[in-house]
Amino acid sequence: EIIFLHATQPSSTRKRMNLPICLLVDNGSLRPEAIFSLRRVAQKLSLETPFKVIPVGLLHSNKVDSALLDGVSGETIGTFLSDEQPNTQNELMVLPFFFGPSRGITEWLIEKLEEWKSRDSTRSYRVLDPLFKGNELQLAQALQDEIENTSNLQSPEKYKVALVDHGTPVQVVNQVREAVGDQLKDLLSEQAIGFSTCSMERREGDEYSFNDPLLENLLIEWAEGGATQVIVALFFLLSGRHAGKEGDLAEICTKVKKQFPAINILLTNPLGEHEIIFKILCERLHASKN
Repeated sequence: EIIFLHATQPSSTRKRMNLPICLLVDNGSLRPEAIFSLRRVAQKLSLETPFKVIPVGLLHSNKVDSALLDGVSGETIGTFLSDEQPNTQNELMVLPFFFGPSRGITEWLIEKLEEWKSRDSTRSYRVLDPLFKGNELQLAQALQDEIENTSNLQSPEKYKVALVDHGTPVQVVNQVREAVGDQLKDLLSEQAIGFSTCSMERREGDEYSFNDPLLENLLIEWAEGGATQVIVALFFLLSGRHAGKEGDLAEICTKVKKQFPAINILLTNPLGEHEIIFKILCERLHASKN
């Protein structure tokens, strides 16, 4: 059981003396809305757990004009580790804001942390598990909730569901989407008349065919088959270049709707600020103390 501290309790009263700084790490973004969203999650974690949680991206976030970020510059793992604060610490903990074991956290992040560690023999770091570990239903339940919220905005007709992620060259990352997709398909068995996982894009070559079908091709196939109601469930955590308003996914859907005016395509919200995601993050931090 997780016991939350009251949100108004000052952090100075918490027993943080023996706890490492925690970095909430995502891919990074050039879109302010994604950085603000990550900051909100980190702030909430700092208020409701004993940890000081700092939001950082792997890349890009430091390139956003600070004037668009309420005057506070975005952080990447590189800018953070070169700053004064981590160099006064001998222990860091990383809470990945990723669904699965992306190369960003298994390779790039580890490389940066090893560089930081190598500068002082007393330093250590720990990287916690990503959001999906293998068989828990939480991500599928969060997606189901977003789908139901989206469908309730429209007619009660039955709908098809396309669970879409970015696409990946790493098959183990794709397997996370497929596992969650299987769970979601079962949860939606009474509501959906069709279901498929898909990718926004993929690399060329048969070795990356595990990403298929692509979202655009799937939507065209369904439209040609007479589908009129489709919900695109975003397997994304944050709005940005892909999942944000007027982003790549919205453009794909608009393109298909222009070609097939009879089809109604709705997109869910990204999952990053869903209460279930926050609960998972709290569970990771709580378990790290044991």
